[in-house]
Amino acid sequence: MTRTTHTSFCRYCANSCPVLVDVDDGAVVAVKGDPDNAVFEGYTCVKGRAAPEMHNHPDRLLRSLKRLPDGELVPIAVETAMDEIAARLTELRDRYGPRSIASYYGTAAAGSTLTEPFLAAFMAGIGSRMCFSPNTIDKPGKQLAAAMHGRWMAPMQGYDDPEVALLIGANPYKSYYGVACGNPGTWLGERLQAGMQLIVIDPRRSDVAKRATLHIQPVPGEDAAILACLINVILSEGLHDRAFVDEHARGLSDLARVVRQLPPEEVARRADVDADELILAARTFAAARRGYVACGVGPGFSASTTLVEYLTLNLETLCGHWLREGETVRRSTTLLPPQQYKAQAAPPRPAYGYGEAFRIHGLTETAAGMPTGILSDEILLDGEGRVRALLSVGGNPVSAWPDQLKAIDAMKALDLLVQVDPWMSSTARFADYVIAPKMSYETPAATLLTDLVISMPTYYGPAESYAQYTPAVVDPPSGSDLIAEWELLYGLARRMDLSLGLRSMRIGDDGTAHRIAVDMTTRPTADELLEQLTAGSRVPLAEVKRHPHGAAFPEPMQVVGPKDPGWEGRFELADADMMADLAACGETPSDTSVEFPMRLVCLRLQHVINSSMHDRSTNRGRGFNAAYLHPHDLETLNLASGDVVRISSARASILGIVEADASLRRGLVAMAHGFGDVPETDGQYRAIGSPTGRLLDNWDVADRYVGMPRMSNIPVSVVGVAEDAGRSSAGV
Repeated sequence: MTRTTHTSFCRYCANSCPVLVDVDDGAVVAVKGDPDNAVFEGYTCVKGRAAPEMHNHPDRLLRSLKRLPDGELVPIAVETAMDEIAARLTELRDRYGPRSIASYYGTAAAGSTLTEPFLAAFMAGIGSRMCFSPNTIDKPGKQLAAAMHGRWMAPMQGYDDPEVALLIGANPYKSYYGVACGNPGTWLGERLQAGMQLIVIDPRRSDVAKRATLHIQPVPGEDAAILACLINVILSEGLHDRAFVDEHARGLSDLARVVRQLPPEEVARRADVDADELILAARTFAAARRGYVACGVGPGFSASTTLVEYLTLNLETLCGHWLREGETVRRSTTLLPPQQYKAQAAPPRPAYGYGEAFRIHGLTETAAGMPTGILSDEILLDGEGRVRALLSVGGNPVSAWPDQLKAIDAMKALDLLVQVDPWMSSTARFADYVIAPKMSYETPAATLLTDLVISMPTYYGPAESYAQYTPAVVDPPSGSDLIAEWELLYGLARRMDLSLGLRSMRIGDDGTAHRIAVDMTTRPTADELLEQLTAGSRVPLAEVKRHPHGAAFPEPMQVVGPKDPGWEGRFELADADMMADLAACGETPSDTSVEFPMRLVCLRLQHVINSSMHDRSTNRGRGFNAAYLHPHDLETLNLASGDVVRISSARASILGIVEADASLRRGLVAMAHGFGDVPETDGQYRAIGSPTGRLLDNWDVADRYVGMPRMSNIPVSVVGVAEDAGRSSAGV
């Protein structure tokens, strides 16, 4: 068969890089960046280029599996599996109530545009609000802080023309967060050449830190104190945008009073940095007319994530870094309805304390979603309201949730675990049903995810309005029995006599979202559903389809309008909860001890995304996540790169392989999360890596609003072990 080339876009992360997909004999054989796309200019990363290996992998599940009473997993037709799952879900709902059924979708759900809307509609049809996601264990402070601070009714200043960028614990070279999508190195080079000042705050001298005009390298856990110090300098020197703050914010004097407790000299001592560098960072940021702050997974995984993000928003507001009346919104949504942008602040709204009440820690629903960090407890805690069934779609809870040992116990305790997964993942090992899904190039899609991240207070995505549609590029493999995630949920709903209503992005006059009634008699096509979801969008889906390579859509142009007459909404600079947390500021290394003298910090890797893409093909044949230490620490511990170590926290131990990294501060161990498997496979650490989530204790709550445990800056010990001893003690 003649090889053919198709336009499409990658769905391994929110950047949605446009690609060219080569197909031969019905199989994806090559993926490369699309050079005819003017926004990305041919860029794609190793994850996108590895799609052929993923689609054609010998370990890919091509048929669904069912667990027999003796524990054996056997193939089952997906239609039969849906019959049985629907019957069991109905039984549990009728016996224990809708709350007994929970759902979780992970970052791999990005591969299907329709997955999240259908999962939300399915859970609403059941009547359960127990819908969980990684959002409350991966930077949940962004949404919580935005609710506490208030929202500018026009976008932040984007990265189309910044004079300053402040990146805190973010490395765009690995995560693609904090700079415009496409080639991060090219973007940074162009902006720096144009005069942009790049300030990086990170305990590692990361790839991006090496290009910074100013790199501050503190001990971990002091991000909130550092941000408060920058605000203190700006306010004490009168560097803030007085006119903007006077018109659009309140609480300035209360904020100034609290941040005075954190002067540069004190924070420099705590963070082990130069006080003059803190002052320089504050002055540089405040002097810029256009700029932004982006906090990555470093502060997002450690204590005080909401406080850090709140102080970040305060810093933006104090410097007036919001689009003003008359400015063009270059980075606007495309496949969502047009918005009426106005140069005014919407006041704060509840960030937590409403909706579903949980039985653990007194937690509730939050602006970031349900508290995933305690879902294991909601499964394990007996009594009324216990979660008994879990639908896991596009995620891998055993590898992704904090406190792996408890997560395993929770999976075992469920009456029904349905894992939608193309692999026998660590969670699939415990599932009653493993549903084999179609992969990304086997389904049509549109860049709705890119639009959604643009509409949130984040710095993901392109610097301009962009969209792309792709049809399915290939059929599922011959002889397979695969199903798209939305088709599974639709099939279950029909069997349970549920009516599904997809949440539209169109907002009615009463402030509520329209619901799109799904035809439950005749199954719609994916394209029909995409048309319904994008109805009323700023750029019609039909127009986007006319550009198979993807395109920027500056028209119809959106401009920030004036402030409404008599408008009284204001930003809140001194939220009571945040000021209380700031007064008792900071996570300090006081729990470092003789027993646990080092600190485990998180690390992003380009070739993986959380618990996905861990095949060796994406990392030059290496499948493990190294434990990086400073060379002096290795020497002190009598270790060398490649040695096997036991890393222990107060909760558990894992085996790992150390490597030297002179870019780290001394006393730190830097590792990527989401690797490894269950304890019984620990001896395979060279092939599959090490599960850092096992070292976490989900009762070590770092963010009291969302119940997120501390997932970085964990006290640990590191001890060398012999290779054979490590293998023999694995699983203990």
